[in-house]
Amino acid sequence: MDEHHGHILVAEDELIVAHSIQMRLEHHGYVVDGIAKSGEEAIRILESARPDLILMDIRLSGEIDGIELAERIRHEHQIPVIFLTAYSDDATLERAKITEPFGYIIKPFETRELINSIEIALYRRKLNAALQTSEARFRGLFENAVIGLVLLDHAGHIIEANRTMLELVGQRGTSTEAAREALRPVIEAAHARRERVEQSITRPGRDRRLLQISSAKIPQAPNSPPYTALFVEDVTELRRYEQDLQDRQRALRALFFNEETIRERERTRLSRDIHDVLGQMLTAHKMDLHWIKSGHAEEDNAPRVDEMLEHIDGMIGFVKRVCSELRDSVLDDFGFDVALNEHVKQFTERVGVRVDLEASCGDDALGHDLAVSLLRIIQEALTNVARHAGASVVKIRCVRRRARMIWTVEDDGVGFDMAQIDVGSSLGIIGMNERAASWGGSVDIASEPGRGTIVRVEAPTGVGP
Repeated sequence: MDEHHGHILVAEDELIVAHSIQMRLEHHGYVVDGIAKSGEEAIRILESARPDLILMDIRLSGEIDGIELAERIRHEHQIPVIFLTAYSDDATLERAKITEPFGYIIKPFETRELINSIEIALYRRKLNAALQTSEARFRGLFENAVIGLVLLDHAGHIIEANRTMLELVGQRGTSTEAAREALRPVIEAAHARRERVEQSITRPGRDRRLLQISSAKIPQAPNSPPYTALFVEDVTELRRYEQDLQDRQRALRALFFNEETIRERERTRLSRDIHDVLGQMLTAHKMDLHWIKSGHAEEDNAPRVDEMLEHIDGMIGFVKRVCSELRDSVLDDFGFDVALNEHVKQFTERVGVRVDLEASCGDDALGHDLAVSLLRIIQEALTNVARHAGASVVKIRCVRRRARMIWTVEDDGVGFDMAQIDVGSSLGIIGMNERAASWGGSVDIASEPGRGTIVRVEAPTGVGP
């Protein structure tokens, strides 16, 4: 006897026939979960049992016949049904077909016919379960994919689009016709070029997005026509980031060449100053010393020596000035606050613009690298005031907020229209931004015509050694 592990419910109102079927099934290893004489009894059995298959007569006792019961079971329990009936007329067969039975056996029947039908039905059930699992997996992947997916037929008509795709074109929850119209530019772009293509679209609210579209052919299956799958990604932010990166690289190259130009100009100036000033003074002193050494000098050399000492003092002052230009010694020796006050004093004397300075953030909050960068940023802001603002007063403020400090340089000058200024091409602004970015800070500039300009520098405290 073959070993089977299928559980079967027999719905048959003729008990003799029902018990005969039960004996045949058990002889072949099946387990009969029960015999139901009516549709109502079959429903009660299904509340406690979960058979793999139901053998059902079309004519049952009670108010529910076999076809009605099969339709209900198909919707509520998804259990396959094989009809066992003495009726083979077309009308009955048409009614039975609606329930999608797994078999239709005309009484009387042979045991082998019954067992073969059961095995085929159980095998079909197994295949259907695997297919449903596969479809559910595909549906889950399709609907929850993070990229837009569109399925087209061989004529290019939309069969289906997933939720992400509809969101990309701004049509989630809209009508099918509206969604098709929104997807039309995507379909046309994919058909125009077979390789990967980027298409700009305008979503509701005039929101422009850039979509990258690629396609793949799904080959024709034995029972399925060929399809085309479109894979759509929103690359708006990626392209914007790439453009910002390119702009930043161009700005850095321009800043680098500008720094090199300034550095070379300073080298030339320092070389000329050292040659013209220090070189001439040293030459003059060398001549004086040779004159004294030669013995031709008068006995009273005091005036000549005094003159030499005066020149030496001038050389010392010159060397200090050059060193100060090369490196801010005040910052190194006395700290940020003193260096800033000294620079503000020099700015006021040179430009004639009053500076109202309130800086209480303290040197202890600044590392050396941050202090140098912050001082240079404020110097650049004041330089821009001197060149462009036409201001009478500049206010410099500093406030601390938790682990960050915020500096503002505000003038009452003419201001400018931010929309008319290409910030990315201003080397001074680029330099300030790069200095701030090097220690995790930021620089923001706000201005309006006739209302002055505010440079806001935000910096973390305790940066640098």
